[in-house]
Amino acid sequence: MVSIERVYDIEVNVDTLILVAILSIEDKQYLKHYFAFNRGNDYFYSSVTSKKPFFVLNLNPRNMYSHKYYKVMLILQNETLINMPESIRETLFAFDWKVKRMDIAFDSKLDYSSHVFLKPHGNTKVYSRNEWSGYYIGSNYSKSKLAVYDRNKKEQARKKDIEHLYQTRFEFRFRPKISCAPSIHNIDDEFIMNELSKYQVIEDVWNIETTQWNVNRLINLKKGLHLKRDYKDRWSRYGRKIQSELKQIVKEERIPFELLYQANKESIFSWLTHRAESKLVVTV
Repeated sequence: MVSIERVYDIEVNVDTLILVAILSIEDKQYLKHYFAFNRGNDYFYSSVTSKKPFFVLNLNPRNMYSHKYYKVMLILQNETLINMPESIRETLFAFDWKVKRMDIAFDSKLDYSSHVFLKPHGNTKVYSRNEWSGYYIGSNYSKSKLAVYDRNKKEQARKKDIEHLYQTRFEFRFRPKISCAPSIHNIDDEFIMNELSKYQVIEDVWNIETTQWNVNRLINLKKGLHLKRDYKDRWSRYGRKIQSELKQIVKEERIPFELLYQANKESIFSWLTHRAESKLVVTV
């Protein structure tokens, strides 16, 4: 039984899913029955891309290391998972797909400026992006990486007239080792929850029980993330006593991502059991 003492108005969903599988000759014929593959790209010999509903299906990787572990890659996004075409659904259940990458998003109604964070540990990479308000915790080589950004500013940067009620996104990007990647039909909850539990994020810094000094210190840590040493230098100046105090505050007030995931797991992966609502219509 999942227990979350505080009530969080946070939406949880799978934003992006990258799956891979090993194919036989018969499997390849099965795919070609459903999809008209075109000439590939720099990474695959054959590929098909649909804009609506969005998906990318890549066949036969050019890289020999990748070819050792998979022969096909399927990329899906949230809109396709929610309204899954029958052909995609049948393809999803036709093979033993492994999870190469899965992005799970936690969307908050609160303004982007309200949250603060502490790095999981001293060597974790933290850097910002210039296009819109946001930053990353972790690297592309980490088992997990957190992207935090203002969804509305992202839409503005893309010149899209879209406004999200749940405006601040905490997007966890999971990348298990390809040699031991879990099956999409047998999600590795332990791996996901262990990774989620490492991240120390407070949703609303203005609503925690501590001094204004500590609130200001936590806010200052989020400033200047485009400078490589800025976070480290600010943290070092606080000294061990204040560092210990801030760690305890964040530990007590952090968003329990792992519990929110567990409480919402059934709805997050509802597309694994629900029937498709429409036939496949590819718009290239």
